[in-house]
Amino acid sequence: MVSPLDKEVAYGIRDLVTKMARRLRKQVSNPEQLSVAELNVLYLMIPTGEMLPSELSDQLNISSQYMSQVLNRLEELGYISRKPSPKDKRKTFAVLTAKGKKKIQVTRQEREEWLADQVSKQYSAKDKELIQRAIKLILILAEP
Repeated sequence: MVSPLDKEVAYGIRDLVTKMARRLRKQVSNPEQLSVAELNVLYLMIPTGEMLPSELSDQLNISSQYMSQVLNRLEELGYISRKPSPKDKRKTFAVLTAKGKKKIQVTRQEREEWLADQVSKQYSAKDKELIQRAIKLILILAEP
């Protein structure tokens, strides 16, 4: 049975994740004015390097029409290219380009540097150890 404390902890974790995601997004130089959806598409493509637009739409819960606009913009910027599926010529994969990989690498590095700087300025060594232990506990929730 879920206790009031369980609900309070769940709310705290969700609220923290939301606020941190917003805050980290602000730390990225974004001269192209990439939308959250455009950045999310790039991040989703990292593990495999390519995905079908329908897979991206499903994972991001956005319409195929909007996904088409997102992919067109990313292709214009040179972050993705497209290639026909070898199995089904009616389907086309979105493929992460070297420029797209570099963009993700740079944005991650910017976020991590900002966050490391904030941790360094705001927390003692003892606090940092406590945070590390809390992260290990919270990460259990992210496991399948």
